[in-house]
Amino acid sequence: MNKLRGEKMSFFIDDWIDELVIKIKNEYGDRIIFIGLQGSYKRKEASDSSDIDIVVILNELTMKDLKKYRAIISQMPYKEKACGFISGQSEISSWEKSDLFQFYYDTQPIYGSIDYLLSLITKEDVKRAIKIGACNLYHACCHNFIYGDSYEMLSVLYKSAFFILQAKYFDETNQYISSKTDLKKHLNGIDQEILNICMDRKKLTAMDELDLVLYYDKIISWSSNLVQTY
Repeated sequence: MNKLRGEKMSFFIDDWIDELVIKIKNEYGDRIIFIGLQGSYKRKEASDSSDIDIVVILNELTMKDLKKYRAIISQMPYKEKACGFISGQSEISSWEKSDLFQFYYDTQPIYGSIDYLLSLITKEDVKRAIKIGACNLYHACCHNFIYGDSYEMLSVLYKSAFFILQAKYFDETNQYISSKTDLKKHLNGIDQEILNICMDRKKLTAMDELDLVLYYDKIISWSSNLVQTY
């Protein structure tokens, strides 16, 4: 099992997930369509500060169900680490397909299946995911440089580039690669450079103003090219 160690705490992540799943099953029974894991734990890239991103899909979702799920989370050990997504089946089936692409491929099944979503996702939806991601990144970079100029935000912006790179590589090869380390092996040129910065983004907080401008310029130019290409 994977053991998570942090300051004043130590627990097995697999045991934590097992406990949550039991509570969910006890509460919702045969109304559960799917339970899954997303994010850094799914990608085997989690750190002590990582959230645990759990996906729950019910046959339908009401306010009563949300209150019950909130109560379940509040009873979990280390509840502050709990994060994720809960939805009704109709809503997720009707989701924006460019978002559904990332949702499907970045979710590891724990209980049930979301394979029925795959037929809803087209090649054009993947391209749209790249386009929207690049547009949002370009806007956020320009906005933050002018109004925020934050080292921490620049790190977040480079982190978000990873998901665009995943979609771009999938569009080019029809292969979805979950981890940054594995994806890096398949990239070259500016794409690999952007991912390298993403993976080592802590160093961004120690840069002087000149270096910061260069790193903003790099990611703005990269996202600008994608906006115009896709």
